[in-house]
Amino acid sequence: MNSPTDVKLTIKADHGATNRKLLARQAAADMTRIESASRKISLHLSSPEGKRLYLRCFDITQMNLHFIAVFARMKLPGEDVDKVEQELRQLYETRLTRLNQSLVDLEAKCQANGILTLATYDVEPMLIEAKVYSTLGRLLLEMISKVDQLMPMLETLCIDEAISTSQLNIEKSRIKKNVRGAASATRMVRMVLEKRLVLKGSETPNPVIHSELS
Repeated sequence: MNSPTDVKLTIKADHGATNRKLLARQAAADMTRIESASRKISLHLSSPEGKRLYLRCFDITQMNLHFIAVFARMKLPGEDVDKVEQELRQLYETRLTRLNQSLVDLEAKCQANGILTLATYDVEPMLIEAKVYSTLGRLLLEMISKVDQLMPMLETLCIDEAISTSQLNIEKSRIKKNVRGAASATRMVRMVLEKRLVLKGSETPNPVIHSELS
């Protein structure tokens, strides 16, 4: 029988296979319809949660934002579009503020528990050149980046027993909802405006929008 010292452990590093699988499932978005200029922003995403949120939400939401800002404005009163864009901005800024506060709270919790270094992922980071077409797109990208920063902090706290596995899952879900909720609200606003384009003279969408942005 082999002694523990005779056992050899082989750890296989991931060299992009996991990232390629994630990219294969990226939400399809036809960005060719966007003729606006974009800022190219480099982004490193390390956590699986940050990667998935980017791939599933970012481009699709930017398409929806472009529809609201450009296509809807061509046929609907400008003041109506201005109002829903302002409501979306308030939603995005509120959720970004929540994520920033979560960073402050988790950093304090790490310090209180004597944690000086964070757990790291063995899967390679995903290097992305994001194309940002609007202020709201930039805010969404910031939210995704904050989520990516928060995940290893939560993982470390769980490893060091500062939080339970149940608390880890609850906190992860709560944090991710900031991005998913913003993306969902944007999609609903687009649907309401599309309906108005089809049904001219229908009721103003503001009550529906308010319910989605709450």
